[in-house]
Amino acid sequence: MKQKVEDYVVTNTARGEMLSRAAVAVHVREFPPVVSDEPPARGGENRGPSPLEYVLISLCACTNVSAGRMAEKLRFEYENLETYAEGVLDTRGRRGLADVPVHYKAVRLRVRIKTSEPDERLARLKELVSRYSPVDSLIRAAVPDYVVAWERMD
Repeated sequence: MKQKVEDYVVTNTARGEMLSRAAVAVHVREFPPVVSDEPPARGGENRGPSPLEYVLISLCACTNVSAGRMAEKLRFEYENLETYAEGVLDTRGRRGLADVPVHYKAVRLRVRIKTSEPDERLARLKELVSRYSPVDSLIRAAVPDYVVAWERMD
């Protein structure tokens, strides 16, 4: 029996409850709420990561999940994986001082992996993670200067 496109479509939902003008408690599935807030310099109370910091959190988490899934498909062995993400923001855009994007203008993702797999197999893993990571895909489409660097751990 041929499956329909609708059989593969997933809808994710989130519901936010205002805690203050800068903070929100966001509910996803059955998990406890996640708090997002701004630092005091931006009108918040620093009760949690900012919305843009959550973008970086999502990138790190999605890279980890995608690497695990692709490694399983490739039968690629590794002992550890660490991700470091950095976003550069030109705040003039959000302040209305310049016609520049209000989101990150640059994102750097550094992936460190501990593996004894050969370089060719590591290159294939990197290629597949880039291709199948949804958050990587979103950032690649939105951020003009997006750089991903993989390196081996000792």
